[in-house]
Amino acid sequence: MSEPTERSPYGRRKRRGGDDATNADSPRGSRLYRGETYYGRPAIKPSHWGWLIAGYYFVGGLAGGAQVVAAVADLIAPGRDRTIVRAGRYLSLAGLLASPPLLIADLQTPARFYNMLRIIRPTSPMSIGSWILTVFGLFTSLTALAQGIEDLTGSATARRVARWSGLPAAASGMLMATYTGALSTATSVPLWAAVPRALPTLFGLASTASSLAAIALVAEAAEANEETHWRIERLSLLVGLGELAAHAAILRAWHMRGVAGPLESPALSALHKFGMVGLGAIVPTAIHAAQQLTGRRTRAGTIGAATATLAGIFIERVVIVFAGNESARRPTDYLRFTQPRGGATIQCASKGNDESA
Repeated sequence: MSEPTERSPYGRRKRRGGDDATNADSPRGSRLYRGETYYGRPAIKPSHWGWLIAGYYFVGGLAGGAQVVAAVADLIAPGRDRTIVRAGRYLSLAGLLASPPLLIADLQTPARFYNMLRIIRPTSPMSIGSWILTVFGLFTSLTALAQGIEDLTGSATARRVARWSGLPAAASGMLMATYTGALSTATSVPLWAAVPRALPTLFGLASTASSLAAIALVAEAAEANEETHWRIERLSLLVGLGELAAHAAILRAWHMRGVAGPLESPALSALHKFGMVGLGAIVPTAIHAAQQLTGRRTRAGTIGAATATLAGIFIERVVIVFAGNESARRPTDYLRFTQPRGGATIQCASKGNDESA
């Protein structure tokens, strides 16, 4: 009897079973990957994203998070947390005004943004993101306008308009805070694509943390009452703990998928450890926890935690953008990442290969 065969692509047939060049545990006996590259050349082209996109990720996320915080405060405690509501709505408007210039400057041709709005393509994260920004902009502008009229005239009608327009603004704000993470993971860049669920989650938590930090600074400047400050403190602590958990989950996933190499490079290692994780999450969470445990809140502690949060989350966006670009330049990262989970040997490539990439 002839040996059993199975159909291969293009109609060819091959014998079933593994040998030295295949792995029987992998789908259809796929060949083991042992670190080979094509002369160390990158397998994919790095994105052109840089400081402008990192800034857009930070500012847009803060704007979306601020709108969510303002809407929740207005619904849960109407009339009690007016400082948080006002600060959230005005900060959201400020972030909205700053976001399109950063995005359009990165596109280099302003007409490209307009052209993206000519169609809606559900399969394109870029198309969906353009419409999210547009819808968020419309309702955020309406909410801020109604809030301004209420502040100037005390109009009850304006307050109702701000509250109800704030609901779709908050819904689109949640998407603003997370869609940039989903957009990144939809690419072929190993560092981003390795965490398709965790990266949007981290972006959402970080956006909320940065918005709370900005609101805390506004509350200090406005000399808000202590009850308002303590509510911001408690929420900031909860979000900070969630952010730390998301950092740990993402780092573990990066190491398991063999794509964490860019974060260990001299240029990005310190920014990742001391800026993204330390300054952006550990330091402010520790300050919030200490103030909660002691029952004593200080102005210096609140300002220090808020400043550290804003600086650290901006660094987080910078690290993720630039580390992703470095990940695309490393052919072994991409080739390892694209192998079937059960059929690839996760072996580190030689140092010469990585350096030549």
